[in-house]
Order: sequence, then C-alpha cells, then structure tokens
Amino acid sequence: MVYGATLLFYASAGTYCVAMTIADMARPANEPVSVVPARRRGQRVAVGVSMALLLVAGGTVASTYYYDSVPLVESGISYPVVAVTELSPAVVNAFVAAVDADFYDSGDSLITRRYAVVAAGADEESGLRTRILANKAESSYTKEEILDRYLNRADYGRGAVGLVAAARTYFNKPAAQLTVAEAALLAVQLHPDRPTPRDGWNQVLDTMVERGWLAAAERSSLTFPG
Repeated sequence: MVYGATLLFYASAGTYCVAMTIADMARPANEPVSVVPARRRGQRVAVGVSMALLLVAGGTVASTYYYDSVPLVESGISYPVVAVTELSPAVVNAFVAAVDADFYDSGDSLITRRYAVVAAGADEESGLRTRILANKAESSYTKEEILDRYLNRADYGRGAVGLVAAARTYFNKPAAQLTVAEAALLAVQLHPDRPTPRDGWNQVLDTMVERGWLAAAERSSLTFPG
C-alpha cells in the first residue's frame, strides 16, 4: 500500500510539467509510530523511481523529484563531459579557487548550491529550495562528484555549457589538456564577483598559492593566456 507521496516531473529544460499527489492513507493500526517516517520515505522513493523509469523509458521526462525535491533521476546530458579525474589537481583547484575556496571544508558551499541550480532548475543560489537541494547533494555525493557534475553543467559564456565545450570554445583543445593558466582564465567565467579577465585570473592564481594548491614559483612563471 502506498502512503502519501508527491511526485514532481520536470522537462529537460527544468520546466514544470506535472505535479501529482497521492493521498495519504491510514497506517496500519498496529504499526509503531517510530517506523512511520522511514517507511514513508522508502515508499516515496520507490514510487518516484518506478514512475521515473516508466516515463524516462517513454521519453516523457528528463528529471524526477519526490516530496522534498531530492533528484531521483538526473536529466540526461546531450553534450560531452570530462571526468575531474582526467584533469590535473591544479586545474580542478583553479575552479574551486574562483568560485568558493572553502568548498572542501564547507557543508554549504557556493559550488554545491550552483550545482543544485543547474541540475534541478532551482531559482537562485541563496534560496531555501536551493539550500535544501545542496544539503541533499552534500550527503549523497563526494566533493569530487559534486565538482564533476557542476563543472560539466556550468555556463562558461560564449554559448559554452560544460567544461568540454568551454575548452574547445576558448582554447580549441580537449578539456583534459588544459593548463593551469588556461583553467584559471576559464574559472573567471564562474567567479561570483565577475572581475575583469586579467584581474580575475590573478585573483584565482593568488588564491591557489594561499591555499597551497600552487607553488609560488610556478605562479610567477605563468603568463596570461592570449
């Protein structure tokens, strides 16, 4: 028997399509109250997954969320992606330095909130729904997985969505071949303060040195791409 669950179905662009609520039915009289939350959550997930599989198989939806907006099936990606494991640590950290240098130590990172925005169609980085989604992401994924998902969905400008497209658009090379200097310039596109390219590039590299992600000597040897 299914107890109360709300399923929200979204199209690929994040547009709201259908909301369906299944009325909560009375729990068995002999069921301990303490097990109700766990049982209901499990049943909500089961119903959500079942509906998602049926609809995705028919090409109807790209993403499904249940009552507290936790992603069950992420929208399909029609553009190429690169795993962060294919990038050098310094390249990855250039993006971290640009967006939120506290990412690795924070449970409420701007990077995770931005991932929630692009993955779930949340309205803003600081909204309550976004923070709930970000909290779920932090408990469901590793930091590496969150970075992977965010960098491959972020908008880098010039029509480049995702790091693979950004590397091709700006430097005409595979993302896995980006240098630290190039990554720092791309990272400026994600900087929350939107500094000028050169100022932002310097800020990113200086932050990397401060955090111990880049040696000062190497920083001094880097030149602005162009």
